[in-house]
Amino acid sequence: MNLDFDLQRFRRLLELSSEQVLSLYGSLGERKVTHASGPQVIADRFSEPLPIEGREPEELLAKEVPFIFGHSTLNISPRFFAYVMSGGSQVGILAELLGAALNVNHAKWHLASAAAEIERAVIRWLSEFIGYRTGAGGALVSGGSEANLYCLRVARDEKAPGVREDGCRSARPLTLYASAETHSCINKSVEMLGIGSRHLRKIPVDSRFRVDVRKLEEHIAQDLKAGMQPFCIVGNAGTVNSGAVDDLDALADVASRYGLWFHVDGAYGAAAAAVDATSEMFRGLERADSIALDPHKWLQVPFEAGCALVRDWASIRNSFSYAAPYLRATSDNAERWDWMGHTFQLSRGFRALKVWMQFQVYGSRKLKAVIEENVSLMHRLGAEIDQARDFERMAPVPLSIVCFRYVPAQGPSLADDELDRLNDRILEECERRGEFFLTGTKLNGRTALRACLINHRTTEAETLGLLAHLRSLGEELTGVAGVRP
Repeated sequence: MNLDFDLQRFRRLLELSSEQVLSLYGSLGERKVTHASGPQVIADRFSEPLPIEGREPEELLAKEVPFIFGHSTLNISPRFFAYVMSGGSQVGILAELLGAALNVNHAKWHLASAAAEIERAVIRWLSEFIGYRTGAGGALVSGGSEANLYCLRVARDEKAPGVREDGCRSARPLTLYASAETHSCINKSVEMLGIGSRHLRKIPVDSRFRVDVRKLEEHIAQDLKAGMQPFCIVGNAGTVNSGAVDDLDALADVASRYGLWFHVDGAYGAAAAAVDATSEMFRGLERADSIALDPHKWLQVPFEAGCALVRDWASIRNSFSYAAPYLRATSDNAERWDWMGHTFQLSRGFRALKVWMQFQVYGSRKLKAVIEENVSLMHRLGAEIDQARDFERMAPVPLSIVCFRYVPAQGPSLADDELDRLNDRILEECERRGEFFLTGTKLNGRTALRACLINHRTTEAETLGLLAHLRSLGEELTGVAGVRP
């Protein structure tokens, strides 16, 4: 039974879908970033039983899509400052449509030869963009969590030969090292790889939230003395908490000294290595054995688009090369690049198309300019906070994350616990009202308002508007008018 529409109707459905997209983008400035509906309202809308007979797609587009758009948090908005999420791009929308139309699976070259070669080109471009090694291997994955998992899998297999067949041995446990500010996906990865979170050493950080290299080396020496098998150091090229960048050169030195794999989690920040204003803090990135990088963050590619970069293709093949008889073809040869031997997946969508089109349309110069502008805007926001009497910055601003808190300029002084509760309420109220959206974190045990910008649509009107909005909420919640800077 053929499920296709006739071409005339399909054209009309594409037009109707495009009208929904154009309406969304045309009203972006007026739309709230978050919605105020409770979970039950949304759950009830989608609680119908499994459809036996279908609906007309025109009805679906007219009735359901507006509800979905209206009950989705708009990270595409210029007033979105939460987590580490970009606004995507319109080129990405086009690429997703084209990729879905083709519907290729490029696990093998003869299934999708153009897709296979485009992904190889994208890996080369991404490596060049951040100043990594010529000839580096890699693969596009869902995001930073999977990229880190892939890289640590390669690290484990390289530094513990035989682990693929024998598994991790408890007689001499593998240990790896990362700062206390490292992303939680590293914990998940060591558990999934059979290493165990007990053998992940969380190293303290300094006042700038960068890993303490001296304490790291002390931990390695202690583990060696105890009969452990240190195998990997994880450096941060932009933590999600505050944007801190570890001393990557120093970490590379330690890794070299002890013969360890040096992995860098650059899912958020590594792209800033391409920008003159911030490149110096990434010195040593080029010495990494592997890097996690997210094009769907600072390169403005729509979700999902992560990338695992590894020092060479041989290391990736060592971990993922495996072919069942039914996957072999008589036409296979060395010139045909089969991705199934370089990744875990056998079902691989055409992720590379949207990254490739992003570079083709905008070029590296414009993408670098977006990063530079984001960093500049958030540095200026940090300066505004420093000059204000009713805000307090809580961390340095190396990249585009600003951590701060509201401190009433008038009225009785509040203790830290009281300030935590007040700033937690500001976060809740900010999300409920939906004019702006940011999230919080904990720094040195205290609540921080955390604004992160990796969005090409945001201008200084929005960054200063965010500060004014938070001030207004703080004054309303305390009942005390603040003193303007």
